Amino acid sequence: MYVGIPRERFVDERRVAISPAGVREIVEMGADVYVEHNAGAAAGWQDEEYEKRGATIAYSAEEAICRADLLLKILPPTIEESQMMREDQTLMSYLQLPLARKEVFENLRDKSVIAIGLENIWYEGGGHPVRRAMSEIAGALAIHMAAQYLQAQEGGRGILMGGLPGVPPASVGIVGAGVVGGTAARSALDIGAHVIMVDQHVAPLRRATLHYGKRLQTAIINENNLEKLCKFVDVLICAVMVEDHRAPHIITREMVQSMKPRSVIIDASIDQGGVCETSRPTHISNPIYEEEGVIHYCVPNMPAMVPRTATRAFQNQVLPLIKSLVKQGVVDALRTHPYMHTGLNMFDGIVTRESVAESFGTEWTPPLEVLQ
Repeated sequence: MYVGIPRERFVDERRVAISPAGVREIVEMGADVYVEHNAGAAAGWQDEEYEKRGATIAYSAEEAICRADLLLKILPPTIEESQMMREDQTLMSYLQLPLARKEVFENLRDKSVIAIGLENIWYEGGGHPVRRAMSEIAGALAIHMAAQYLQAQEGGRGILMGGLPGVPPASVGIVGAGVVGGTAARSALDIGAHVIMVDQHVAPLRRATLHYGKRLQTAIINENNLEKLCKFVDVLICAVMVEDHRAPHIITREMVQSMKPRSVIIDASIDQGGVCETSRPTHISNPIYEEEGVIHYCVPNMPAMVPRTATRAFQNQVLPLIKSLVKQGVVDALRTHPYMHTGLNMFDGIVTRESVAESFGTEWTPPLEVLQ
């Protein structure tokens, strides 16, 4: 099997789908690995390190993509990448296919690509392992960024996140009690911040309280509670995720207007459209803007700020899947692996995920039926 690793081309993206150590493991399984020139450079891995581990360096995206039987990426394919792909390839990446451009969907369908969405892979008792790894990084970084942009030289309120004896800490509101929100809560509490978490369900709030104790205040999401939260906090972390759908705009412009001047919003849901009505995507090299007197940080690929950590965390979850595909072949691995089929979005031109079919107005067939 030929495995292709192209360089990620999203603005300021520094991650790579696999490290040199990961390449070595795949090569030892009998695969040929093609890594695009400088694919790992931004994460600190040079071409020579990949070559020493058995990879062949491809000097264009087209070569890395077209040679591959299995194409491995982190971010969803661009229109250009989907055009480069050849028929009957297997693509494994974050797909977010229900939110993709129609041209990408049509290219994958018309070329009969087997498309596996890593963010969709789920197994009982373990949740979404690949998504969780990236969400944990985003949650931790959200608090780092909030602490930075609260500083006066960054335009913030001039507040030390954890406070001092005799001086109260910053108040942090977290909207969403999932992995991003829970990791952000832990990081903020460890610093010493005052943290309030809201979610629309009691169960995740109960779990968070069991983890973090009475230091964490909780409330149910409703309009009244969100209005009070926005008026009170110095930092608002938005961490709502609705699988395969755009995030709901539950923080209105009027709520943002009510926030303290020079407070900070970190909208970690911006890759799905954002939770705040005032949010719009930014980039790592130009991450903030001010609107309604509030600093907005809306970077959709936050884990790319720590690309070595993020690549290794990604690889830890993805490498066992790759090994199964290389050892058994794609179709047999999808049939027999206990949970890989849960990420299958398309197979041989057939849509195999309901949300994708809804987005593009087409029919779908459950994965286990097409794999029979």
